[in-house]
Amino acid sequence: MEIVEITVEYASGMVISDQASFSRELEQVFPSERLASLLREFSATEAPPVVNAVIDGLKAPLDHRVDGSFAVGAADAPNTEQQVDRKRTLGRLGKAWSKDQRQQFGRFCHGLTVASLAGFVGYWHSTSSWTGAAILNEAALAAIIVLTFTEGMDSMNGE
Repeated sequence: MEIVEITVEYASGMVISDQASFSRELEQVFPSERLASLLREFSATEAPPVVNAVIDGLKAPLDHRVDGSFAVGAADAPNTEQQVDRKRTLGRLGKAWSKDQRQQFGRFCHGLTVASLAGFVGYWHSTSSWTGAAILNEAALAAIIVLTFTEGMDSMNGE
């Protein structure tokens, strides 16, 4: 059994979010006793709700069963379109930010640039013999300085 997020949405606009236990073998979701009692109480006055669970990062609709649990059918399993949409979202992660978020990320990158520059100078002054590893470390710090500075400048643009 694993814990999943469950969302119950009523037509009246009421939304209840909770955690539930999910059994892959039985393809069932078992809500907490607190949520089950709420669902029983609301069934007298509300229309049947729409119930969804987040399973493996994807939203899956659930069917209410007589025993109070919910079934996840094979036809209701998350489809590949949702998986493709999730990959697209990861691809445009930095581009989906607001202008203020991009500027904050630019400031963060500039902070990393300053820290890398301090490390570069400190490593330079503390190295007494320049071996291949020392040169490689300095080159890595220099690359980090250049990358974080350019990414920070691009993000500070706010475009």
